[in-house]
Amino acid sequence: MPPLVARIMCLRGLDDPSAAAGFLRADIGDLLDPFLLPDMDRAVVRVLRAVQGGEKIRVYGDYDVDGITSTCVLMGVLKGLGADVDYYIPGRLSEGYGVNVDAIEKAAASGTSLLVTVDCGITAVEEVERARQHGMDVIITDHHEPADTLPRAHALVNPKRRDSRYAFPDLAGVGVAYKLASALLRARAGTLDVPPPPDELLELVALGTIADVVPLRGENRVLAKHGLARLSATRSIGLRALIEKSGLAGREIGVGAVSFSLGPRLNAAGRLGDASLCVDLLTTSSAGRAAHIASVLDRANQERQSLEQAILDEAASMVETVDGQAQDAVLVLAGEGWHAGVIGIVASKLVERFYRPVILISLDGDEGRGSGRSIEAFDLYGGLCECADLLKEFGGHRHAVGLATSRDAVGLLRDRMNDLGRRLLTPEDLARKVECDLEVRFGEVDLATAEGLAVLAPFGVGNPAPTFLSRGVRLVEYRGVGAGAKHLKMKLAQDGVVLDSIGFGLGNMAPTLYARGAAEVDIVYTIEVNQWNGTRQAQLNIKELREAVTT
Repeated sequence: MPPLVARIMCLRGLDDPSAAAGFLRADIGDLLDPFLLPDMDRAVVRVLRAVQGGEKIRVYGDYDVDGITSTCVLMGVLKGLGADVDYYIPGRLSEGYGVNVDAIEKAAASGTSLLVTVDCGITAVEEVERARQHGMDVIITDHHEPADTLPRAHALVNPKRRDSRYAFPDLAGVGVAYKLASALLRARAGTLDVPPPPDELLELVALGTIADVVPLRGENRVLAKHGLARLSATRSIGLRALIEKSGLAGREIGVGAVSFSLGPRLNAAGRLGDASLCVDLLTTSSAGRAAHIASVLDRANQERQSLEQAILDEAASMVETVDGQAQDAVLVLAGEGWHAGVIGIVASKLVERFYRPVILISLDGDEGRGSGRSIEAFDLYGGLCECADLLKEFGGHRHAVGLATSRDAVGLLRDRMNDLGRRLLTPEDLARKVECDLEVRFGEVDLATAEGLAVLAPFGVGNPAPTFLSRGVRLVEYRGVGAGAKHLKMKLAQDGVVLDSIGFGLGNMAPTLYARGAAEVDIVYTIEVNQWNGTRQAQLNIKELREAVTT
């Protein structure tokens, strides 16, 4: 490894040779035994009994990418085993997240005797009791945090169970579904030598894992790496249609393509309509049907983007600012008819813009439904606990919440959350911070370093792309590029080394730098391999820059 890459690995705890080798290898054979998961043996025995007895099985999923891919993974394996199986995805707006009583009644009426949840169910105490009253067994596979009281399900497969001895608790819902699929195939074969589930399923596992923003380390890194390696040449008719519609055909598909292109299109159906359409896409054998659904999802995504932008513009205009800084410590904003399926995304964008906790509330008559996102220093769920008397319901965690309230309570909620914010947050808490792995000089950066860093991918939460700081870098040339000169293209020099760089979305900095006659800058960046016209070279991807500060 180049020295800079080795330093990064050591900083990330990979200073033991065997641990480093395992991280770099990321082999499918390194995955843990699925039967180490709690209740996996009970789940497998019950599912195989249902398959052999011709019982009707229903897979109960969720409307996000993790839930959709989980449904497809388990449906595919169960059908391969000869099961009588169908699926159910609740509506985001009409039913909300998780298992609901009406859906249990529908399953019972359809003759379902075994319900298997994926990516949900860990808190469905009442719903499981209703299923038991109908003589229906329930197997829960989930990855969310359990409450103190667990549902009385036939089996409860969740690596986060407090009694779990599974060594990796951070699987996505689709990872747990994949583990159940692996265990079913192994048990059906009756031998430990049975091959793992079809490689095609790894593409779905990678999609769900990356889209659900779980840590890309341990088993998640293995699953994501192998699934991404297959996506560009996938044989899935539905995925090929989606990739084509996303403009990704013929390109290597990485975490960014999943996070910002494929994932949003799959999510758009659940946000604005019916997520079952995505299951249809990912399981169809008809190229015409796949192309049609991909077009529908693309239009839904465009509609979602338009809705987001309209709400973002309206909400941002409500924020009182001085010199671009929001005056409230916590932004609580409400608007008529804001689409409940997208306000969470808009809240995240407002957090990025103003670096304040944000709660957006969609008003409809006397009711208000909200979604919030926070900064690192503020426990948003804890804040809502202090305002529980103003809320009809709420849930979530430190960084993200959902809530229901009345129109009349919005002003009081705003005042009380701001009182909390002013008491708990310091000016330093509300200052945006840029964290870097290392400060380096250009003499340490070359193509070998860029190639070595690429081996540490896929990057994401839990395994972020290494970020570097260099100070006093000389501006050789710089200009705005792209539509509307939106991006900043630069040649930068230090220690006799000249490097190309690109700053996406930083094109507005070019006229500022010219006007000030800036000669040197401090930069924060990642190091990438740029391939152009048959040549490969190291390129800096600039994340932040400022005029050089002398200390």
